[in-house]
Amino acid sequence: MSLVRVNAIYRKDLRDALRDSRLIVALLMPLLIGLLYSFMFKDDTKPAARLGVVASTSTQLPAALQAATKAAMQLKVQTYADQAALTRQVRDKKVDVGLVIPAGFDSALKNGASPQLMVILPASPSFGGDYVAAMLDKVTQSLAGQVPAATVARVTLPAKAGTADSAFAEVGARKIFVLVAVILMLAMIAVYALPAVLTEETEKRTMEALTLIASDAEVIAAKSLFGLTYCVISVPIMLAITRVIPENVALFAVDIVLTSITLVGLGLLLGGLMKTQTQLNTWSTVALIPMIVPAIIVGLPVPGWVETIASVIPTAQTMRLGVNALSGRPLFGAEWLSVAIILAWAVVGYGLVWWRLTRQEAA
Repeated sequence: MSLVRVNAIYRKDLRDALRDSRLIVALLMPLLIGLLYSFMFKDDTKPAARLGVVASTSTQLPAALQAATKAAMQLKVQTYADQAALTRQVRDKKVDVGLVIPAGFDSALKNGASPQLMVILPASPSFGGDYVAAMLDKVTQSLAGQVPAATVARVTLPAKAGTADSAFAEVGARKIFVLVAVILMLAMIAVYALPAVLTEETEKRTMEALTLIASDAEVIAAKSLFGLTYCVISVPIMLAITRVIPENVALFAVDIVLTSITLVGLGLLLGGLMKTQTQLNTWSTVALIPMIVPAIIVGLPVPGWVETIASVIPTAQTMRLGVNALSGRPLFGAEWLSVAIILAWAVVGYGLVWWRLTRQEAA
């Protein structure tokens, strides 16, 4: 392999790409999305929250909570038969906060006792759930006319490892969404920017000239280096403008580098299959969907067969490793398997690219 020929092809691709607006779009759109995700905006509309209640006797506490929180939110109350049913609803995020109110609660307050309330919150409480829980002391004191009033026992359900709850609880929504934007950016470089250069060369028949003066390995190496350059430059920019620093930088770097190599290989394959820019414009979006959707649904409560299919897509494993790197903890296990799946796709991608080039030469 001649490094001189690889460098010549690489530099030519860089010059051509700078004149292509599609590369700018592929880089800027995810950067803007990541920047948007990095800031928290509040709606002017009043948020809603759901309160689940288990009470064996009549109580004024739910109504008092609604009155106390009406300036900040719309609090909806739903009663349940027992604590087990309420716990399931809280765990499934169908209820923001649960209250288990003992029998004779109101009369105990008025008689000067301190009855115990149980507050049940999910692993990653919503604003409404936290707000209602924080208001309990004030509301019970108002009902009792004394300080202290009830004893509040707060129970936060543990997050299941490898779920969206555990990821959001450990990492936070902002970092999760920025990670999705990073994967989107890598995918757009792979399916828009890189194939655009290859398709243009196919239309102008310059690809045939390249294969005459350089070997297949040199052409693949130069094209891959071109795609990786934009991946390696764009990800640090994204992290810098969004102020996201992974807890495990080494794991994050390995994750991004392996994913970039794999997606660049798949992008080379897509570009090699397209004959015209019209074909590329049609199929690029189709190719982008299976790359980004599996990353979005990682950890979500989806059917088992959907999770199985998504788990074999490299970007889903990118998301799993990325969450672990951002949190500094193995929230998703079997990191070696994630690496193996990403590498397997890289082997398949570059193998098919090699096969495609050899067929073109034979034709």
